[in-house]
Amino acid sequence: MADSDAPEQQDDKTSILYGSDAWAEYLQHKPFPVRASSLKRLRSLLLSDSSTISDLTHVVKHDPILSFHVVREAEKAHAAKGSRVSSIDHAVSSLGMDPLLAISRKLQPVKINPASVQQKQYLRSLANSYHAAFQVRSWLQRKKLPFVEESFLAALFYGVAHWSLWLHAPLHMNKIQIKVREEQIDQSLAEHDVLGCTIQHISMALSQVWGLSELTIEAQDPETSPSRGMLARLHQRALGDPRLDDEQLREMNHLVQERYFPIKLGNWLAQIVSHNWRSSRHINTPDIIADYLGLELDQTMALLHQGCAAASRHYHVPGTLSPAADMLFIPSDFPRNFQLSERELKQISGKYPQPVKPAPKKKAVPPPAPTEVQTHLPDELANAEIFNQTAERFVKGYHLYTKPAHILQGLMQGLIQGLGLPRVVLNIANTKQHSLKAAQAFGLEKTHPLASYEIDLSIPSVFKKLTEKPGLIWIQAENLTKYKPMIPDAFADQIPESGCLLMSVFRTSGVVAVVYADAGETLQLSSFHQERFKYLCSAATLALKRMSQ
Repeated sequence: MADSDAPEQQDDKTSILYGSDAWAEYLQHKPFPVRASSLKRLRSLLLSDSSTISDLTHVVKHDPILSFHVVREAEKAHAAKGSRVSSIDHAVSSLGMDPLLAISRKLQPVKINPASVQQKQYLRSLANSYHAAFQVRSWLQRKKLPFVEESFLAALFYGVAHWSLWLHAPLHMNKIQIKVREEQIDQSLAEHDVLGCTIQHISMALSQVWGLSELTIEAQDPETSPSRGMLARLHQRALGDPRLDDEQLREMNHLVQERYFPIKLGNWLAQIVSHNWRSSRHINTPDIIADYLGLELDQTMALLHQGCAAASRHYHVPGTLSPAADMLFIPSDFPRNFQLSERELKQISGKYPQPVKPAPKKKAVPPPAPTEVQTHLPDELANAEIFNQTAERFVKGYHLYTKPAHILQGLMQGLIQGLGLPRVVLNIANTKQHSLKAAQAFGLEKTHPLASYEIDLSIPSVFKKLTEKPGLIWIQAENLTKYKPMIPDAFADQIPESGCLLMSVFRTSGVVAVVYADAGETLQLSSFHQERFKYLCSAATLALKRMSQ
């Protein structure tokens, strides 16, 4: 891709990259090539006696990669003084001519290859980031808010991992594209399955290593991202929905006043419309932006279109589709050229790491089947007295149930000893950390992956869905195709062929746990077990809600 382009080192190809720490370590020293025309203009100005700082700033501002390198070097210089870079103008002026000349000599120019999907996706990701930054700047200027240029930089660098991954891990990104566009798997879940984390996690890890601004890191932090429920309420607020209570309105007012909120919103918009301006995912976004700006929807759409066109004029690479061009497309089923061709895959497969996951822990070997093969778990209670007693205590109340842990322990006892389920896992929800972790497992070896599995609830999946409202999911061979796109690959690999049951348990303040149950590797559950599993979990929710009153 660049003049000095060479195959990656053998260590990079053979090591397994999975998780944000591994990716940050791999990517932190990788180069970002610059558009040749931008680099040529910068070098020409630096070698000219008549050039001014204003001239240099103009060139740097019009190229995201030049902006990144200049700001990063300026951040290093300012960190030693205990100060920060507030804008591109500030970065250029604080460095001066000689350091800028040294930077330009280290940078590599991009060799434009019209046939390279990898290169087009890299340049496209730069254009998306530039589009997001332009939108954020225009919004903050319209609202007359401070820190406009600092927010512009944070929005520009928000998706820095997208740039780096298309450059240095195109095989992984290609696999994500296939999962999202062909298999219809949620973007975040696909990223987590292939990379071991989301691209947003990698962006934050890289920004921390590179010493980018606190605002950039805060915006990239998944912990500060609003949940899907919060986004739905923001849309309700934009529409003036009277069902929102005072507490919800206060929570939303606090969120939209955060400095990172427009940065996230701008990048969501840029990512969504890069797929399709008329997609269903894009329908609610302009309403939320209109509410944030205090404008009518048609005024907001005009502003967004103007911002998109301006960003595309400032940064455009011939041969790549600009964000503004997407606005002109009518809805179509014609597939985009998002995937690496077979020819390109052969050319680059030896240069970059393969999308390989760490070897999963081995499943426990099931015991030998008895002489008379049993295929279904018997449709009968293992101990009717324990099952009925547990259910009665949940429904009518029990004086020894004084805290939620007692009810959850009773639930496990009722499912295992009463209903007779062979394998049950109690997964406790941590709403502050947005995680779901196995706390108690019955019928599984301690080394079994399900006995210690932890699920990130910030990633859309069946588990996130179950923690948003009470529900039961019965995964079977007949509906596995439907649910598989919503289950993390590492978890799906451990579900037996006969399927499993999943149900959430709630109290008044929210989710407490998600219970997993299956019949083991050789048996199958029936509607008999599904109905009683659902009944007992529902009764436990009733008991927990009664306790919190």
